[in-house]
Amino acid sequence: MTSLSYGILIAFEGIDGSGKTTQIYKVAEYLRGLSYPVTVTHEPNPNSPFSQLIQQRVKKQRENVTPEQELDWYTEDRRWDLENNILPALARNELVLVDRYYMSSAAYQGALEVFTLNYVLEKNSFAKRPDLWIILDVPVKLGQARLKMRDKHNDDQLEKAEYQKKVLVNYQQLSKMDIGGQVIWIDASIEEAQLTQVLGKTIIEFLKEFVKS
Repeated sequence: MTSLSYGILIAFEGIDGSGKTTQIYKVAEYLRGLSYPVTVTHEPNPNSPFSQLIQQRVKKQRENVTPEQELDWYTEDRRWDLENNILPALARNELVLVDRYYMSSAAYQGALEVFTLNYVLEKNSFAKRPDLWIILDVPVKLGQARLKMRDKHNDDQLEKAEYQKKVLVNYQQLSKMDIGGQVIWIDASIEEAQLTQVLGKTIIEFLKEFVKS
């Protein structure tokens, strides 16, 4: 087992259709094959008491939820994930890969044009700062095409092109702000297996200074 000096937190981000959920598990498998201790978690976390509220009330019946309530549910889900998954794994000196984190909250809730990016970040000020953010970069048109292939009946408002364009602009702005951690943009329009290799090598290079000799 490859030993790390301390736990490392890496957050995977990107617009819908960027491929981050597929890639995070492929990259985890790749890194485990190299003997890295890896924990993967996803937000909203399916095991948290807030996940069902988010899935049913936000993603399916969005008009019945205020933006403030939506933001609170995502924030409390993150607090749950930290306490139950992220912080315990970091305490074991593991590499933690999280599929969406507070940059997502700022990018997506900010795109509702109700809150400023700084307001959302302040609401998440309790969260552990990642060591690294990886943003999977795809054009909105490609992201939408991938979503259509995945689910031809998906009409989620969050995944519509104009909204995603605002989300992408927010990601670009957030990556220039001091939100904790290094930010790396990766071209995610390349072939899936090639992207896994690029991500794996990027993370291994980043981890070099944290590996115990």
